[in-house]
Amino acid sequence: MANFSTNADLQFYQPDILDFGIASFSSPNDYHAQARLDIERDLRIRWFPVYQRNVVEDISVLDSIEMDGTLLTDAQFKRLSVFRVIGFYACTQLTKFNSDSNQDRFQVMMDYYKRSYSSEFEDLLRDGIEYDDDNSGTVTSSEKEPYHRLRLVR
Repeated sequence: MANFSTNADLQFYQPDILDFGIASFSSPNDYHAQARLDIERDLRIRWFPVYQRNVVEDISVLDSIEMDGTLLTDAQFKRLSVFRVIGFYACTQLTKFNSDSNQDRFQVMMDYYKRSYSSEFEDLLRDGIEYDDDNSGTVTSSEKEPYHRLRLVR
């Protein structure tokens, strides 16, 4: 399974990210793979149960269905993965964790990218997650299920 982002993607959003002393985000620790696992976990928690309730209409199906990460459209999560890697992995290694009144550059960047991650995740949920449920190779409009919080789901 491929990662959602690469080092080049990180440089697109933060051009000087490789100039701070972290030569690669792929080795020895693969932060891109960790970001994918984190994003899939967030999707399993916040999106997939709602998707499953909306798609599985047969009440006789009582089995729990697990989300399959290979059925997601990887390109949809590139920006989200970049925000995750920079905000949760890179900046935490680089900051000195100064007090709130004297934050260093990396603390400010960390806060920015964490907020950007949350905002992007909400936007993806509202727009609809592309999930090729029938594994046909194409995502139909019924397989791009938006997450509606203001709707009563029973």
